[in-house]
Amino acid sequence: MVAMLHSVAFAAQPDTESFDLEITLFTHLNHDFRMQTTVRIGQPFELIATNGQITNKVSGILQIPTNGIYPLALTVSEWESEKSNTHDTTKATLELGKTWTGAAGPISSFLDMRYVVLRKHESHQQPAQSGS
Repeated sequence: MVAMLHSVAFAAQPDTESFDLEITLFTHLNHDFRMQTTVRIGQPFELIATNGQITNKVSGILQIPTNGIYPLALTVSEWESEKSNTHDTTKATLELGKTWTGAAGPISSFLDMRYVVLRKHESHQQPAQSGS
C-alpha cells in the first residue's frame, strides 16, 4: 500500500527546491507500508496516514546538502494502541536516488527497518534528449 500525502508548506520557496521523499516502514506494526510527499530544504513536513488500525505520523526537516549529502532529521510514530506503539527520531544522511536504511526504534533489528529515498521532484526531471 502506498500513501501519497502532501506536506503543508510553511514558507514560500521556489519550486526548483522541491524533492520527493519516500519513506517505507517495515516493522512489526507496518509490514511494507510506504508514504511519499514533496519536501523543501529547511521546511518542516508532517505526514499522517493510517494502515488498518495503525496510525503513522512522520515528520522532519530536510537540511541543506554538503558534498551531495542531505541530512534529514526524521521522527516516526507508529501507533496501534497504548501498549503497541513506537516513537523515535533519527538522523538520516541521504543521497539523491539512493536508499537510506535505518533501524526502526532504539534497538537495532533486521525485523524493524525504515527505508528512505530522496529524489528531485518529478516536475523538474529533464526530458531525455534524442540525438539526430
